[in-house]
Amino acid sequence: MNKKNRAYGWSKLLLLLGVLLLVVTGCAKKTEKANFQKIANGVDSRVTYYYQDDKVVKQTTTNKIAYSALRVNNPAEAKKAIKSNVQKYNDTKGVTDKITYHDSYLDEHVTVDLSKASVKDFLKLSGTASTSDSKKKQFISFKKSAELVKDQGFKRIKDGKYKSLPKSALRVRKNVSMKQYNAIKLADDDKTGTTLAELTKTMGKPDSSTEGSSSSTYTWYTNYAKSSYLYVSVNDKKQVQSKILYQPTAMDKKKFSAEKYNQINKEISADELISKLGAPYQITSNSSREMYFYIIEDGSGNQKQYVFQVENGKVTGKQSSSSSY
Repeated sequence: MNKKNRAYGWSKLLLLLGVLLLVVTGCAKKTEKANFQKIANGVDSRVTYYYQDDKVVKQTTTNKIAYSALRVNNPAEAKKAIKSNVQKYNDTKGVTDKITYHDSYLDEHVTVDLSKASVKDFLKLSGTASTSDSKKKQFISFKKSAELVKDQGFKRIKDGKYKSLPKSALRVRKNVSMKQYNAIKLADDDKTGTTLAELTKTMGKPDSSTEGSSSSTYTWYTNYAKSSYLYVSVNDKKQVQSKILYQPTAMDKKKFSAEKYNQINKEISADELISKLGAPYQITSNSSREMYFYIIEDGSGNQKQYVFQVENGKVTGKQSSSSSY
């Protein structure tokens, strides 16, 4: 499944109408409403049907969607990912789709006014082809719609007690700065390292871990697409003994260049290196040395990697795809 399909897969739940259209006779009665909710994969979806007898007259859907569910990292990326889909809904008569963007998630409110919308439009929006039978249908059946959402994992809410997305799904994720990374001390024979408890206090609960008898590893994702992360290995005393920071978007490609790389000499400090070249896209560290990785594209679109070795806070070597010393 491609990225576009992943981003829009949830949108088919917005209408939940499909072809569940029945011809029902009789006079309209008092308008009632029924609420349903489903929480799954970083999406809190709440659907309310307003109906008279078995005829749905209005439907509202509110979605709280974590950016991790869309595989995007910020409001700008989220807006771009769903722009065409939102436009399609707002271009449909009787449908409004309003979005509010936040740091780690978006809120969506979709209103369907069935006194204005046509069956044909809803079939088109739901991706269902019109048939000779469906063209005869006149309105939406509440009973069949309720059965549909229940089959899709929704639960009816009768007491107004909705559940919420877990806090971990809405946690704001930001790049780890060099200052934060350097503050994580590594354990060796002579020194104690930052403890897992201390790191958890500043970074929050790890997103993944592997437990071992002599060592364990823990990972914190620093963006919502889970393509950037802080990874640490801890010893049997739960002290950090090695660490990796992988954040491609943290590297300032305008600041780094092959010319600047050539100007860097041995014995320059790591702080001076960062000051001149900016943050690298990856750092690997153990108790004896660190490796700083930079990557850029040449005029032909080919990528070149530049690596600096750092020991005791000083650059002691460097290597690129075309030169080394």
